[in-house]
Amino acid sequence: MMRGHYAYKGRYIIDGTIRRDGSTKFGDGNKFGNFPGANLKYIISDEPFMKNTKKWLSMLAIRPSWGISGNQPSDEYTYLSRYDNNGSYIDITATKPASLQLKNLKWETTSGFNYGLDLGLFDDKYIFDINVYNKRTTDLLFKDVAIPPSSGYNKLSYINGGSMQNDGWEINFYANKIVDTKDFSIDFTFNFSNYKNTIIDLDPSILASYNENFSYGNGNYLTRIQPGNSFGSIYGFKSQGVYTYDKYSTEHQNAPVAKDASGKVITDQNGTPQAMYYAWGTPSQYKFRGGDAKYEDVNHDGSIDALDVVYLGNSNPLLNGGFGPTFRYKNLTCKMFFNFRYGNKIVNYARMNAESMYTDNNQSIATNWRWRKDGDPTDMPRALYGVGYNWLGSDRYVEDGSFLRFKYLTFNYSVSSKFLKRVSLNRLNLYLTFNNLLVFTKYTGVDPEVGYGTLTQNHGMSIDNSATPRTKDFTLGITVGL
Repeated sequence: MMRGHYAYKGRYIIDGTIRRDGSTKFGDGNKFGNFPGANLKYIISDEPFMKNTKKWLSMLAIRPSWGISGNQPSDEYTYLSRYDNNGSYIDITATKPASLQLKNLKWETTSGFNYGLDLGLFDDKYIFDINVYNKRTTDLLFKDVAIPPSSGYNKLSYINGGSMQNDGWEINFYANKIVDTKDFSIDFTFNFSNYKNTIIDLDPSILASYNENFSYGNGNYLTRIQPGNSFGSIYGFKSQGVYTYDKYSTEHQNAPVAKDASGKVITDQNGTPQAMYYAWGTPSQYKFRGGDAKYEDVNHDGSIDALDVVYLGNSNPLLNGGFGPTFRYKNLTCKMFFNFRYGNKIVNYARMNAESMYTDNNQSIATNWRWRKDGDPTDMPRALYGVGYNWLGSDRYVEDGSFLRFKYLTFNYSVSSKFLKRVSLNRLNLYLTFNNLLVFTKYTGVDPEVGYGTLTQNHGMSIDNSATPRTKDFTLGITVGL
């Protein structure tokens, strides 16, 4: 690794690094990877022509940077054909090939640009740290990719199979003593950020391996990675409530019949309205009835099937961050912090299971308002034990996961030095911290701060299975220095 630093007149700064990493996880042709990086910083506020701005502009600097980083597989010796013990034949130990030789496997590389701005106002009383970045990851590493068994193997341990674009921005702000008197002061800080990832391209084998066949049964969403969409996208049916009536008539139009794109009922040669079907499962067609869940027939072919699965949203937030003030009064400090997410989607599996009315498990009290007879004005389907398709993966259970959480509140009292001298102490602090006091959200689950899935688990979707929520607790402590 080589590193260099150069500064001219204290305001023109260049930093550069270059690394050459080697790994036994690659073959001879790709064993080593070169990963350079460069950072520039131009402190404009130190220029002579900016001297008249010093009263209000304490810092103005731009700092573009660029770099390449690498990622390697977790498995060792992928470039070798490995063999495993396969038991024995009579009294002779047998072996068999365990993996294919991957001589051409390469480093996963990420090339990124960051455009930064440092801004300080009024002797750094207000400080901004702003970053805009974009990254392109190529030769994405995918693990355990399925291949035709006719090859003698069922999978490849790794493959370089695609590329992804990541774009985002971040704003950090700190206000130092926005209120400042002899005994009282207030500081304030906040962080806002946005992040977007887009899958650019994928090898066909990745699509075949990771986008498994969807069962289209109750309780399932289509988990999929798709070029042009973000990792963490949600796919399913569009819910349109409940069929209010069992038989169609001009007075009772919300009945399970097929309609064309203009909303006109599709009829047979005798003028009889065609029933709406769910074209999957066993039997292969299920005829919807009054009180059943209603799903959008996207292509207007008279059935709900694979062609009606659509994009329902993204688990990645449009905005996230945190903020909070710090109050100081003499020796007492009070610090508050809030964190938030905005614009992300969560699949509420807990509500799905509690409203399915499909088994004899306990159900939500919301099912008390289920459909029971023709004309019932409700969006809760009828109860069907072990049959029907009233809880398919749809936007009915995809909820807005936006929240604002009062993360913590801390009080800290420093005992005065006059008293400490009397008892031969250097330091004495008393503190009290409250965690997770309140959360403000429209999400109906127990905790909106749901994590994200991985590539092999839910394809990045946020899935809420009613995990134990964050605890509300407090800590009381004392710090003593002798």
